[in-house]
Order: sequence, then C-alpha cells, then structure tokens
Amino acid sequence: MIRSIYVVVHDILSILSRTWRKRYSFRIASVAMTFVFLLAILGPHIAPYPRQGLGLDVDRSRALLPPSPEHLLGTDSFGRDLLSRILFALSRALYPSIVVAFVSLLLGIAIGSTATLLPKPIEISLSYLIELLLALPSVLLAALLAILMGGTLTSIVVALIVTWFPWYARIAYIQARNLKELDFVKLPLYYGLSKGYVIIKHIAPNILAPMLIEALSDMGSVVLEISTITFLFGIGITSIEEPDLGMMIAYSLRDLARAPWTFLAPSIVLATIAIVFTVFGEAIYEEHHPVLKKRWWLWF
Repeated sequence: MIRSIYVVVHDILSILSRTWRKRYSFRIASVAMTFVFLLAILGPHIAPYPRQGLGLDVDRSRALLPPSPEHLLGTDSFGRDLLSRILFALSRALYPSIVVAFVSLLLGIAIGSTATLLPKPIEISLSYLIELLLALPSVLLAALLAILMGGTLTSIVVALIVTWFPWYARIAYIQARNLKELDFVKLPLYYGLSKGYVIIKHIAPNILAPMLIEALSDMGSVVLEISTITFLFGIGITSIEEPDLGMMIAYSLRDLARAPWTFLAPSIVLATIAIVFTVFGEAIYEEHHPVLKKRWWLWF
C-alpha cells in the first residue's frame, strides 16, 4: 500500500514538473492558483474589516462608496467593505469545491474501476446509467437536489457530488477498461485473487495520478457551479450577511448603474478563479496529448 502511494505521488510530481518546465502558461496558472489558495486561507486574518466581511457591521451611511485608500474595492449597499467580503467569500467558495472535487473523484474511481470487473450485463447497465446522469443539466439537477435536502451549503455540496461523480466514473471506467486486458490485471484474477484486491492494488494506482490532476483542474468549474446556484436560486444562503461570491453578484445588479464596482469586484475574482484552474488543466492536457489539443480559446 505504501509503495502504491509512493508511485502515485511520484507520477503526480512527474506530470507537474514536466509541464512546469515546458509550459509558460502552466507556471503562471500555478503561481496564481497558489496565490488564490493563500488568500482563501489567510483572507479572514488579513481582511481590513473582519466584522464587515462577516456581515456583522452594517453602516448604511457609507453605502456604495467608490474605491479609495480606506476601502480599496469600495463598499456595498450596506456600507460593508467589499475587499473584506471577498476575502471571506474565497474560503467559502474554495473549501466546498475541494470537497466536491475529491469526494467525486474517489466515488468515480471506485465505481468506474469496479464496473470493468462486473458481469457484462451489469457493466453495460452501469455504463449507461453513468451516461444518463451526465446527460442531465448538472446545475439544475444540483439545485433541485439541494432544495430537497434543505437548501443549506452542505446540501449543495452533497448535490454537486451526485452530479459530478459520474464524470469521474466515466473517465475511470474508460481507463480501467484499457488496463483490464493487461497481464498484471488478468493474472491475479486468473489465480483467484479478489476483484477488490486487483482494483486497489493494480487498477486504482495506475489511474489515480492523471485523475487527481483532472480533479484539481475541474475545481474552477465547481466554484462556478456553486456560485451559479447561489446566484440564481439563493440556495445555501441563510441570510444576506453571509459572504458568498454568487450572492454578492446577484445583489449588486440592482446598483450596477450607479455603483459598478460592487458588481465588477466579485465578478472579476470569480472569473479569475475559473480561468486560472482552466489554464492549469489545459496546460497539462496539451503537454500530455499534443495531438488532441483542446484549444479552448477557439470555442468562442
């Protein structure tokens, strides 16, 4: 088991170091991503107005102040410092996204790897079920599930795990099928070792490294989905005091004409997070699949 963990860590570091050497965009994205995580961790401690960041202090006499040395990003309609609100909102955006991405990853690997060793009818049925879940609109399905589970932030996390794990299950299933016919998988099964042992010992370690990178690059999309759900439906927000990027953007729309900074500041932060994680993943993908470059900028 320790050796398997060592192999996975070595593969991940090898992928990252090779991409770091060859891709300038990856270096920029990695530095920016590290900076975003540091802000999420240190944000509540370095926020200039922590109580305003939490929504505990409201001063309507200072509402909608433009950016200034006192309030670098201005204030919102309740007189709260926008920079402090964003610094607190970053941790709220990133921490649930980490949980969603990596729990979905583990479920996807477990289900996708197991499906390849099941009897053929069950394998086919499970693969069709995964495709069916992927065909459903994930944001609407997650919002519906979150409402049914109480509309809390925890319910959003659980709902997004339900909508995200089929993606990883399909990737794991495809990669595990490629490994299924190799001798180091067939021989243990031939000699009577359990399927669970083969999955844990031989299949999962060989697909975990690239899938971990995939999960990390998908975090930007998860952050966007969480913010979209709170923006469109207000789910997961128990009060207006809670710092949340999606809700900050939603409430800023009514003041967009006279105070555009209340909309631009959280929107730019959210867009930056999504772009940084996307560039991070695309750089790795293009380095390891040079013939199948996605070239996402050509989609527009």
